[in-house]
Amino acid sequence: FGNHPARRWDVLVDLNAPSSAYRQQQVEPYRLRSSPTVMERDPFKFTEMPSAMPSSEPTVQHSSAPSASPSARPSSTPTDYLWVSEPLPSTESMENDDAYFDYNPYSPRGPNSWDKVKDAPESQHWDELQKYIDPDLEDNECGNTKSRRQSPIDVRFDKTDGQCFEYHEIRHRDGEFSVADPKVEAQILPTKLRIDYPYVVLDPDELKGMSDNKRPGWSEVKYEIDEDGEKKFVAKDAVKGPSADIPKGWGYQLPVTHVDVKIPSEHWMEGKQYAAEYQIYLIQNRKAQRGAPAISILIDLDPDDKPNAALQVALDRFQKEWDTDMAECEAKQRKERRLGAILGEGIDATQMKQSTWLDEPEEEEVKFQTYLRGLQDDRSNQGGYTYFNPWDSEIMRSIYFFGYEGSLTEPPCTEFLEWRVMDTPTTVSKAQLFQMKKLLFHHVDGSCKRTSTHYEGSVARPLQPYNGRMVHRCMCRDFFSDEQRRKKNLDARRCEEDNQEEFGFSRDVFTDEWFERTHRWSTPAHQDCKVFGDCEKYNKELAEIRAAEAAAAAKEAAEKAAKEARERAKEAAQASAWRPAPAPRPANRPANKPAKKPSGTPWWASF
Repeated sequence: FGNHPARRWDVLVDLNAPSSAYRQQQVEPYRLRSSPTVMERDPFKFTEMPSAMPSSEPTVQHSSAPSASPSARPSSTPTDYLWVSEPLPSTESMENDDAYFDYNPYSPRGPNSWDKVKDAPESQHWDELQKYIDPDLEDNECGNTKSRRQSPIDVRFDKTDGQCFEYHEIRHRDGEFSVADPKVEAQILPTKLRIDYPYVVLDPDELKGMSDNKRPGWSEVKYEIDEDGEKKFVAKDAVKGPSADIPKGWGYQLPVTHVDVKIPSEHWMEGKQYAAEYQIYLIQNRKAQRGAPAISILIDLDPDDKPNAALQVALDRFQKEWDTDMAECEAKQRKERRLGAILGEGIDATQMKQSTWLDEPEEEEVKFQTYLRGLQDDRSNQGGYTYFNPWDSEIMRSIYFFGYEGSLTEPPCTEFLEWRVMDTPTTVSKAQLFQMKKLLFHHVDGSCKRTSTHYEGSVARPLQPYNGRMVHRCMCRDFFSDEQRRKKNLDARRCEEDNQEEFGFSRDVFTDEWFERTHRWSTPAHQDCKVFGDCEKYNKELAEIRAAEAAAAAKEAAEKAAKEARERAKEAAQASAWRPAPAPRPANRPANKPAKKPSGTPWWASF
């Protein structure tokens, strides 16, 4: 929140302070005053809105008597938050904006009416990547209540009937972009906090044409031997920003498009909704139009109230945006109040004894304008931040996950995502959760308009029905971590039955029945065909497999026949080489008359 030694105070929870229920921390030097548009509760003010003009006479008597019996000691249980409820969102856009939606179940633009939303912000955000996405982003799918792909859902072990076809962990890279890079945008949106990364990806053909000394240091290439024994160029990483190698045939490093923080969590796990959710979105920038993997990491409160240092780096960047917008709002209000003081707002200014805004020392306005310009400059030239890795191990604490085919959780709810919900939540302190809520729910733009469209402190879409969908869970039975394989020199890719207990398996839970239920399919398409009767893709794959098998068999037979022919020719050549050639017959000797032994020749020479 800053460290200016002057006038503004914000209150945060501090469970480690034995003699105080709150920890008061000095921040920016100017308390950002409220207005009819900005209704944020300030515990150090007696009224929500200041008067247009100050009172001509000071108040002589206080409004209420102090407590006759003050508490001897502070409360042992500190109050978690400064407000009873979150401020109500603005509804100015509801009437005129077809893209507006909110989370109020009783609103005409609430979740039950999302199917009427047009040109939603998410469809506009993904539109530049439409060529990699098969479904049309202009089609709103939010009202498809019978779909097996709408998100979010409650992932539960007892509903994991799908099979894990992943064969290695998510191999991620943090990339070259810092959260402080001007090209990286920290956005406080109506429904989430978002870190938006620039799309900087080199084409594999472009990489192939570069010499080693011209190729960017953040790229990685290698040469592989294909089935025909020929050397093949492969671009393993052509992404400058964060990326990941997602298992299950997605290809090498895919670029991260953005990271979102939602409050509370949209996905549930084992029947529990968490305090928040951290979502990493990638895109398969290939011609296959498979869509996008999305990684969900649930956020819980730390039992020891320990802060998450990795996540705090991103929160600090969001705080800078929040402070800048609030300061711009304050500048607008200061201008309006100064103008109101000059005009008197219907009150004869000549009858007034004083005016706070007119009498404010000029140096105070200079200080404020300097402070505002400093915040605005920092937007384009971030400084003082440590590096932010969206895949930091303090955030992503497991390699195992639940997986299912799903959708966007906001209009237009397009079904092109494949979700991976990590099975171990990360944790934050209460102060960090307080900060996230303040950033999202108390944000105002430069015109002092509330931006959040939450409902009672929630921007989470209601859970969607399973409708028979297949959810799978990947664990050590399916693959080891790369680190485990290196440390233990493991030849096997996964833990076998005799060593499952070492990796956290309980034989009472992971029974033979469970294994048979979740590992009975040959391919994902085979699973869909058997379960849902959706066999078009499987039959196509099966035909391709059978054709490939037939071609391989024919090739093998031809190679075998050619090999046998070569061996027969070789044997024939060897036989002719050691067998003596017959003696030439004299031209005047009959064919059936034995040859006459030459004189001086031994008797055995005729044999």
